[in-house]
Amino acid sequence: MRDVPHNELRRTARQMNLPGFGAEQQRALHNAHVLVIGAGGLGCPVMQALAATGVGHLSVIDDDTVSITNIHRQILFGADDVGRKKVEVVGERLEALQPGIELSLIDAQFNTRDALELLKGVDVLVDGSDTFATKFLAADAAEIAGVPLVWGSVLRYRGDIALWWSGPGAPAGGVGLRDLYPTQPDPDSVPDCATAGVLGVTTSVVGGLMATEVVKLLAGVGESVVGKLRVYDALTASVRAFQVSRDPARELVTGFGEYKEAACALPGDPSPLGGRLGVDVREAHEKALSDIPGGTHHLPTSVWEADPGTAAALIDSLPEGADVVVYCAAGARSDRFVECFQDRASARGITLTSLTGGTNRHGIELDG
Repeated sequence: MRDVPHNELRRTARQMNLPGFGAEQQRALHNAHVLVIGAGGLGCPVMQALAATGVGHLSVIDDDTVSITNIHRQILFGADDVGRKKVEVVGERLEALQPGIELSLIDAQFNTRDALELLKGVDVLVDGSDTFATKFLAADAAEIAGVPLVWGSVLRYRGDIALWWSGPGAPAGGVGLRDLYPTQPDPDSVPDCATAGVLGVTTSVVGGLMATEVVKLLAGVGESVVGKLRVYDALTASVRAFQVSRDPARELVTGFGEYKEAACALPGDPSPLGGRLGVDVREAHEKALSDIPGGTHHLPTSVWEADPGTAAALIDSLPEGADVVVYCAAGARSDRFVECFQDRASARGITLTSLTGGTNRHGIELDG
């Protein structure tokens, strides 16, 4: 085990004054290797905290570039970084926090082909991803390799945090993500942050809690409880805890399966409106992020649900016999619009169709 350099001991001296946290614990952090999936709202605060605390080797995998919509919650980035590769910026920020840190910056997606190779020599895997497909792939890879997984997710004002550890070398009765969620939900069944929103500071709180779990596990301080799910509510500043138990009937994962991403249109796909009129029932902030070319009318759901007369007036203004596509982010709100107003539209010979998958499937990013 490598000794901690003198300058690093000085840099981290304040935490070595803590009861139960001394040179031995700092040396354990210095010799640890943590792999972080995703340099986003969770990955950024996790990596910032781990580099500052003294984890000696950090790997991060992400193939994205910085967008202006990222920086309200992805705290390693600034406005001047827009358009740059995330892993490149992350490397600069982490080296500034801990000179001499060993970094593996992987400009790629976490995938079944390379997952197990990436986990070789890794002490803890951190899942900061934002899709069901990647989360279940990460959980399965961790279980196959027997690597502890610190897992988190955020949406709106809520965050979830857990330590999963199952498979070879895991503690007796180890618990994995699939003991809580045996199968991956439909990717389009739950809104993402772009649709539902997320409070920026919530990601920092949840990321800080995730980083704390990593530090406790690596340094051997405090209590690291495998399978304890913690749910953070930003509006009440409360944390609830639930213990997930190992499902004795579940067989451990030994190979990768199918991981379904939300459906997306390919570049160059024709507009799903197909020359028909489009009615967008999303909110204004959603329209600012992505849109479907050719949409000609915008009536937010919050407006027409509060005053159905606005929708009636819109329908009455459309050409008789028009073929109209109603769309939202994933299809639920457009379904409601069609259900509520199809009779009024039919009376004027107008056909209302809800666009399956909405802009999540067919839209284009507007902010680059």
